[in-house]
Amino acid sequence: MELKPMRSIAKTRKEFERNFHLLAEHIRNGRMRFMRGVSTDGIGRVRYLPNRRVDFLSVNESARLAANSIADMDNLPEFKIKRDSDDEK
Repeated sequence: MELKPMRSIAKTRKEFERNFHLLAEHIRNGRMRFMRGVSTDGIGRVRYLPNRRVDFLSVNESARLAANSIADMDNLPEFKIKRDSDDEK
């Protein structure tokens, strides 16, 4: 498998904030879970300004990575699990 760079690395403030809003939505909807022992302090410390913009000073590396990862996974094509019974049809 060839490794490719993440397509979701934000180049503008708008893209950066989009990634964080996606992350917040995934957490609210229960679509993102964390293993026991994994620190989520960085995500918990992200603050929003009164106008709902992300406060850049509150974002650390782990929060940025989580937001970019969610955005990158959001761009992946859907796949279907092939079952043995599908071959018989």
